Amino acid sequence: MGEVTGVLDLLGALLRLFGLDQSAWFPAFALMILFFLIAIPVALFAQTRKTETGRDGMLGEPGVAVTDLDPDGRVFVHSEYWNAVSETPVEKGTEIVVVSVDRMVLTVKPAS
Repeated sequence: MGEVTGVLDLLGALLRLFGLDQSAWFPAFALMILFFLIAIPVALFAQTRKTETGRDGMLGEPGVAVTDLDPDGRVFVHSEYWNAVSETPVEKGTEIVVVSVDRMVLTVKPAS
């Protein structure tokens, strides 16, 4: 409960600093509450989103084999050409899915 009192004291000090009297306190508190009612859900949503970049963003992404993969070759994923390896042979033009990333080499498997 001390946090609430601290925030209220801080807001009161800011209002006095800017020369606002007590009639401006209610709108200021209402705006502060409105801000946090919007900011907290937005922040929580941002924390729970799937990673879209880097190594984690590549996992599960679809692509197409540009060359035959037996066991290595080239694939097209995320609008880029990548070196790739596959445990099973993959023919050129086959749709693939990224399983893992090791430095600049993707491990892929056929999509079906």
